[in-house]
Amino acid sequence: MSFESIIFSLSFIAPMLASLLIFLFGKKGFIKEGISFFAIILSVVSTSSYWHYITLNNNTLLLYEESFYIDGFSILMQFMVEAVALLVISYSARYIEKLYFHKKEKFHVYYGVILLSTGFMNLAFILNNLFWVYITLELSSILAVYLIVFNLNKATLKAGFKYLIFVNVGILFSLLGIILLFYATGKPVMINNIGQAVSNLPYTIALICAVLFIIGFFTKSGLIPFHLWLPDAYAEAPSAVTVFLAGAVTKMGFYGLARTVTIFAFHYEEIKILVIILAALSMLLGALLAFNQKDIKKLIAYCSISEMGFIGAALALKSYEGIFGGVFQIVNHTLIKGVLFFSVGAIIYACGTRKIEEIKESIGKIPVIGITFFIGALAVGGMPLFASFLSSITIFLALAKEFLWAAVILIIAEFISVIALLKTAIYIFWQKNEHNKAQKSFIPFTIIFCTLTCAVLIILFGIYPEIIYPLIDSATRGIIKIAG
Repeated sequence: MSFESIIFSLSFIAPMLASLLIFLFGKKGFIKEGISFFAIILSVVSTSSYWHYITLNNNTLLLYEESFYIDGFSILMQFMVEAVALLVISYSARYIEKLYFHKKEKFHVYYGVILLSTGFMNLAFILNNLFWVYITLELSSILAVYLIVFNLNKATLKAGFKYLIFVNVGILFSLLGIILLFYATGKPVMINNIGQAVSNLPYTIALICAVLFIIGFFTKSGLIPFHLWLPDAYAEAPSAVTVFLAGAVTKMGFYGLARTVTIFAFHYEEIKILVIILAALSMLLGALLAFNQKDIKKLIAYCSISEMGFIGAALALKSYEGIFGGVFQIVNHTLIKGVLFFSVGAIIYACGTRKIEEIKESIGKIPVIGITFFIGALAVGGMPLFASFLSSITIFLALAKEFLWAAVILIIAEFISVIALLKTAIYIFWQKNEHNKAQKSFIPFTIIFCTLTCAVLIILFGIYPEIIYPLIDSATRGIIKIAG
């Protein structure tokens, strides 16, 4: 194996090997944190080498007899998962130390599972054979169960069981779609030629395949009506894990959508309409269900479902603007959920509860977290100066050209979500409790740093989008290339 091949494979091999080292030796000192950081940095270097190659050659990359297919979308997804993993590992160091001290003997397993899941996701993003993409996606989903049930109480076990059943049964539909495609074409389904395969399918077979993929990947993403696992999983998992779920694990569903359903939507108008209807349902109902939630994490989870509806709708549009807006929203959704769930994690760290009423009664002065929560709330509403404004307006304009009613629902959903979040933020941070105003809650630097990082990036990408534009553009063109 050449040196170049080793560098290219580090994106998934480094986290996997690091997880093994942590399982074996991670109980000693700070070995688990050090190994985790080193492994993710190696992954970033490897992904950067993909980006360098594609930028120089203005092309996609096929490796090892077309076993691996790497384009701009693969690279963007890897960068995003690696960034989330770095932040989650940094945040977890102090967070789980206090809130899950009774699980101290399992901390090394916690870090190891995060790394192993990161490795499988990075592998899934560059595999060419759709069947192997499904296998790695399933493995990352199963690993996420351990992170959800980490506290091992009745509520977490229930949430983990619900996640396991719904996601794994749901994703089986995508496997049926792959099998049907294989049966119809007579050869393995490869990402680099799936567009040609779909265009030559019999009409009925194509529609059945598309519906199977929609069920499978909508379930994985947690979109309505396949969302039943998501609020409980997001709420019961440690806040750092919630960010990992929202920012990385569920994004695998959108990766699958972009590689399959988007292609069917390009060739069959019925599929495009079906996806738009389901996505609009997620937008509206997710926002409405966020109201009157007593659990702050469930409130954000339902807002997340609404936002992910924007992505689903955008990925079904047969236009550069629509796909671009959807890809940009994938990045923004990760940052927004990062700042909100990290902020909530800081609140739980200070108060020991996620119930809104109890937070109001016990929270002290934490001005930085208050500011970051407001930033996240405003970003959910797609306000100007935030990156979400650019992605939301792009999706709105692309939708309005073909589905004006869906574009209107998008605006209504954003308005409802931002009101629900701002109402909660004002209730918590502007409450008039003189006792609580006098006390100051201590939040560790690493928790504040990770939260601020997400908040700063949301603003930076909104004011100066040229920083991330090349990656978004390359990812968009990668999706369109295989669909066309």
